[in-house]
Amino acid sequence: MRKLISMLAIALYLTILTANGMYISEEISETIGSVVDIDGISLHVEGEPLTAEGHTDIIVNIGGAKIYDLQTGFPVDVGYIEKGMSVRIAYDTSKTALAVWLNCVYEDSAVFSVVVSDNIQYGYDNCVFLCTDGKYRVTLSPETVIIDPHCGALSPADILPGQELFLWVDMITASSPSLVYPDKVVLIND
Repeated sequence: MRKLISMLAIALYLTILTANGMYISEEISETIGSVVDIDGISLHVEGEPLTAEGHTDIIVNIGGAKIYDLQTGFPVDVGYIEKGMSVRIAYDTSKTALAVWLNCVYEDSAVFSVVVSDNIQYGYDNCVFLCTDGKYRVTLSPETVIIDPHCGALSPADILPGQELFLWVDMITASSPSLVYPDKVVLIND
């Protein structure tokens, strides 16, 4: 199950990269572990592979990779990374990081960001929207923990088109569009 969720997370992240105008043509590997060393340009991680091509000990170039703190869901810069932090990285065959997730408390969940499209419907106590890439239909209910960039609580009715959200998801359906029911959502932009 953990490997399936990891593979879904990679697939979702690649979809997001492609939707943002970046094209990735190489195989993607993923490793989870601890930061051994960080110098602002490269990241040394020891841990366990989450994909067949993953490494137990790897040094990757951070480059322009997106870095997220999984405890908050917020993007952070490379200066936030410290030795000993738990980390999960997705990287290509040239060992360039595509995404870095820190503080892997939610390591068994898929984590990714989406942008809310104009196709949004509000119910009595929920909202359902299609992501701008059209591949995911997300349902937010009263059970979904939704917070803003300042850690304030939000309701499904507060979600608006154009907002970027960071999602923690335990299950994604194999339909088109895929149905997503996040456990936790963080609004990345106001």
